[in-house]
Amino acid sequence: AYDQLEAASWITRTWGDCYGYLLVATGRADLMVDPIMSLWDAAALQPILEEAGGHLTDWSGTPRVDGGEAIGCNRHLLNEITGITRKFTSL
Repeated sequence: AYDQLEAASWITRTWGDCYGYLLVATGRADLMVDPIMSLWDAAALQPILEEAGGHLTDWSGTPRVDGGEAIGCNRHLLNEITGITRKFTSL
């Protein structure tokens, strides 16, 4: 999934969870992707991203914070991103 996301991106960077998702919430980054996300990692991020107009979903696009993989992005990119990640979901 990462190779395909990187190929579809102009530039890629890596950040720790909180910092990366807050960059998305503030519009400084378009996307944050995690292969493993726990409830304690995601619970506080979901309302922040949603209030900023973004989404926090699993790789299939389902809004959830109860573990598994995660995508944080703006509303304009969600369908394009899940089109790539959906085939790599662990569910």
